[in-house]
Amino acid sequence: MKRSTVLCFVWSVSLICAIPLSAPKLSAAVEDAPKQWAILIGVEKYEKANPLQYTVNDVKLLTTTLVKYGGIPREQILEITDQRSEAAFQPRKDRVMATLPEWLSKPGEKDSIIIYFSGHGFRDKDGKLYLAPLECDPDDPTLTGIPVEWFRGQLAACKASFKLLVLDACHAGSEKGEEQKQSVNANELGSQFEELDRVVTIASSKATEKSQIWAAKEQSLFSYWLNQGLRGHADHDRNGSVDIEELYRFVFSNVKRTAELRFPRPQSPVRIIRSGVEGTPAVVTLRPQSLKVVLADIAEQLTMAIEDRKLSKVGVLPFHDRSTVFSGNDEKPQEAIGSIHGLLGQTCSEELQSLLQETGTGKFSVIDRRRLEESLKRNDFRIASLGSASSLEALSKDLDKTPVLVVGTLENRVGAVIQIRCKLQQTQSDTDLGVEVGGAAVLNESQWAMLGRSTVVRIEDRQVNLSNGEPDGSADAQVIERIDNRSQASRSHPFQDPTFPFKVELIVDGNVRKGEFRGNDYFVPVKNGEIYSVRVTNNASEPVMMRLLVDGLNTLPEKEKVKGVVTEEWGAHVDLSEARAWVLDPNGTELKGEKPVWNIPGFATTTGVNGKLRQFVVADAENSLAARQKYTEQIGLITVAFYKAVNGSSRGGGVLGTQAGNEVSMDLIERAGLHVGPMLGVVHLRYVDADTLRATGQ
Repeated sequence: MKRSTVLCFVWSVSLICAIPLSAPKLSAAVEDAPKQWAILIGVEKYEKANPLQYTVNDVKLLTTTLVKYGGIPREQILEITDQRSEAAFQPRKDRVMATLPEWLSKPGEKDSIIIYFSGHGFRDKDGKLYLAPLECDPDDPTLTGIPVEWFRGQLAACKASFKLLVLDACHAGSEKGEEQKQSVNANELGSQFEELDRVVTIASSKATEKSQIWAAKEQSLFSYWLNQGLRGHADHDRNGSVDIEELYRFVFSNVKRTAELRFPRPQSPVRIIRSGVEGTPAVVTLRPQSLKVVLADIAEQLTMAIEDRKLSKVGVLPFHDRSTVFSGNDEKPQEAIGSIHGLLGQTCSEELQSLLQETGTGKFSVIDRRRLEESLKRNDFRIASLGSASSLEALSKDLDKTPVLVVGTLENRVGAVIQIRCKLQQTQSDTDLGVEVGGAAVLNESQWAMLGRSTVVRIEDRQVNLSNGEPDGSADAQVIERIDNRSQASRSHPFQDPTFPFKVELIVDGNVRKGEFRGNDYFVPVKNGEIYSVRVTNNASEPVMMRLLVDGLNTLPEKEKVKGVVTEEWGAHVDLSEARAWVLDPNGTELKGEKPVWNIPGFATTTGVNGKLRQFVVADAENSLAARQKYTEQIGLITVAFYKAVNGSSRGGGVLGTQAGNEVSMDLIERAGLHVGPMLGVVHLRYVDADTLRATGQ
């Protein structure tokens, strides 16, 4: 083959950037928006009472959860612990009784507040109850304790529309200090607030129980599950918020079960609520996290659930859209697992499988993805099969009696934010394991592009407005909202935009194979056996980076490190946001006077001078390279994403598919100094059988 053009590429991951404008002055509507507040008190090194363990850590971790996952501004959270250096925020009687009224007066009538107390509670000789500050003397709580009656009055005076009081007390026995006869449990303390208007109380344990610590987590058992619920695992209805009903149900079931499995005595949280509380108030509105963070949280919870149940192995199904099961459409449940969100769903399942393999080492095994895919196909396992005991049993038998599957769903996507839920599905029993976890994820631009939408990213799309306290990913979310809306408009494909500086063409027998637009899709007719190349033109005046996937597989080899040895895996399935990128430099010396056109004829197998590629050859879907690797969701799709090239250090539809044909030679030189920056646009070409395209034409 003639080697007239040198193709360059880089190793990199996406550096998503935005151009923030100065924060606008808040409007009256924003200023009047409901706010969330929190007062968190943890007392640990008691001077006269038995010292406690991890109560300060409970407060610190709850603060982190409320800020990172609940989106509560740090300045609206008051921490009172014996590790605070400021005297005003030490948990001493005079400090607390001076600070609490001030902070409880801050919330307005539309606001909500969480009050959390982890420490001792005591009773005096007359039966009156007290919260124990740092210097409290159990023998004289009247003089040294904080009267619960006083605290009740302060809470009643708070104007907030919803007040959640969380009490983690009665830390007795070997769990949190030696038992003291004057001590009062959380349920007794909580009962004092039962008749307060707009107040819901959750106590860490029943009157006959003790609040236990989880030494391995360096938290109380109750606090651990409280945090997990507020991180999004309790969002049962998948609406992006955790309400009081969801939170209590999640905390109760998990504390009770974990105590039975891991601890010497039972523990059951108690909810105390006045009948007059209106509706089901939200405790937190979830702040979306990155996809990797959400999947890591899910993996942690699933690992613990699998270990608790002593399950030997697990399989991870490709993620699918929950609406395909619950839409009421008789056809949708017959779709294949993973068929809706395609490459994104497959990427999520792969990442989760990798995390489970890592966290489950020595505890349980994870079924190999390729073997699982083969079994799904062999058993014709569809979404509807998840509700069939016989189908699940057959699949389990085919996988050496695998007892449980991870069923993941992607749902309720709005712009960049998508809800992720995972449950453990038994394969050999009708018993519900009751394990369902998840969270709200914010996609980056490349992850959004894996949904299959084509779009241009314009300069004005990146002029985002951020104010102090905006969550991480807000800039990306604003950009994605704009390009997502644009991709749904008529004539929305970038090829229909005369200002789009990039051209992508399928070349067959030296000629451009023309396609046709159908909404946001661009279909190109091909025939089995045809050899094609992807020709890309960069009419911009500066170099750009390009990620090119065919059937979801990268056209450049990916580095893989096995036992310290770095190798290159060609034709690899990869997250678009992490794929190795080509360099398209219109001013590059490698063009040798030619137009800024690059012709990519196949999957690169070896890079460098005299690099090697395997030709793109149209084949039946089952014979494609992707199908042989058990990646079937993106067969028939070519994804081309363009990014601004930046200097600096790297951070890190039809029945046809493409098989790897004959090997050809081409110089494939790695280009140093350029890395992937903001996305400029993404296009998807769907190549389908020519006869099929004609038959389905309008």
